[in-house]
Amino acid sequence: MADTRRRPSPPTRPAPPAHPSSRPASPVAPRGRVVHPRPPTPPSPRGGAGGVAAENLVTPPPGVRVVTSSGYVDTAAGTFQPARPPPPPVMSRREFESELQRLLRSYSAEEENPGSMRCEGCRRCVSCMFCTDCEECYRCTHSKGCRSSTHLTHCTECTGCHDCAYCVSSENCTRSNYLVLCRSCSECSYCFGCVGLAKQDFHILNVKYTRAEYFRIVKALQAELGLPD
Repeated sequence: MADTRRRPSPPTRPAPPAHPSSRPASPVAPRGRVVHPRPPTPPSPRGGAGGVAAENLVTPPPGVRVVTSSGYVDTAAGTFQPARPPPPPVMSRREFESELQRLLRSYSAEEENPGSMRCEGCRRCVSCMFCTDCEECYRCTHSKGCRSSTHLTHCTECTGCHDCAYCVSSENCTRSNYLVLCRSCSECSYCFGCVGLAKQDFHILNVKYTRAEYFRIVKALQAELGLPD
């Protein structure tokens, strides 16, 4: 037969004390730094925190630097330095022309030949050798009386010619040889009194001749015009 007697209830255990880890955590700032809360400000006799209610306190906005150009910040001095210099002031037409004329006068007065060797009577020639009475030439050798030309060899009284050899009294010719009294010829050889030819040879007054005829006519023309052989 079952026991119907009432059993006593077990005794009630007291609650364990709170563990230190169960305390409310302090607020954590960015990057894992712990921010300890400040103690409350004791109320002044006038009431509130320092005489002003906490809800009326306004945090000042952080300082903002407006950057309008590229540059860098000097952390030591705490200043902002522009990366580029300021643009030069715009000059007037009169100022520009006056400065240009001054530079032209200064350049025309120079008579030195930098980098040249054995040049006689030359003016403002650069890196020339064995030239005579040349002016404003560059890398010319064994030339005489040439003007504003470059890379000439054994040329006489040529103006504005480039990469030419054995040319006489020619103007604005390029990469040509043995030209006499020619104008604006390019890559030509053995031309006499020709104008505007390109990649031609044995021409007199823009007319093609055979080699033998060319030298025979040119010899007669040189004697008639008083040109050196």
